[in-house]
Amino acid sequence: MRRLLGTLLATVVLGTTAACGSSSSSIATDPASDPAGNPSRTPGPIEGAHVLPPISMTGIGGRAARTATPLNTPGEIARFLRQFPAPATQKRLRGAILAAPHPPGHDVVGQVVAIGCDRPPGVSAVVSKEGAVELVPGEVASPLQECLAAVTTVAIAVVPSS
Repeated sequence: MRRLLGTLLATVVLGTTAACGSSSSSIATDPASDPAGNPSRTPGPIEGAHVLPPISMTGIGGRAARTATPLNTPGEIARFLRQFPAPATQKRLRGAILAAPHPPGHDVVGQVVAIGCDRPPGVSAVVSKEGAVELVPGEVASPLQECLAAVTTVAIAVVPSS
């Protein structure tokens, strides 16, 4: 019994010490500021963002990403589409990107938000703690346990420029 209590006490003390050390180091830098210290985007939902309906296709490849990719120039679009080997997939996604409304002062971004058995019901545009634009898929109500082929879901959004 003493050994169990001693192990538990040591675990709690080490966990508390580690937590204190990590919180103090995060205070030193503000990820939502640029190197000059000027505030940029603040973490949370992006006001004024327009997220297009997600595009989900079976067996198209792609790589899930943590942050959105700018899709404002033909070169950026071409680099993003290279991850999809089928020309028909590239054509469909290029069409969706080019059809996205692109008012002045806004950027078009895209991201592979999910690869798996399920199709997310929707996507939200947010700014991460690091200040990056992320397209976050909604939670699937009843996830499938297995599937015959993976479904890739791509999100495209128009967000105010930073």
